[in-house]
Amino acid sequence: MAKKCKRCKVPLEGFMYRWIALKLFGVKPSAKDPQLCNKCDDKPG
Repeated sequence: MAKKCKRCKVPLEGFMYRWIALKLFGVKPSAKDPQLCNKCDDKPG
């Protein structure tokens, strides 16, 4: 099972991550909390 963001469930590894999340939307694992994406880590609450 691929690792996903805890909040928004976007894939953080695998095919969908490399081709859609990372390249099209710039989503990657957060530097502060690797279980969140960088977009969710920037959001409050």
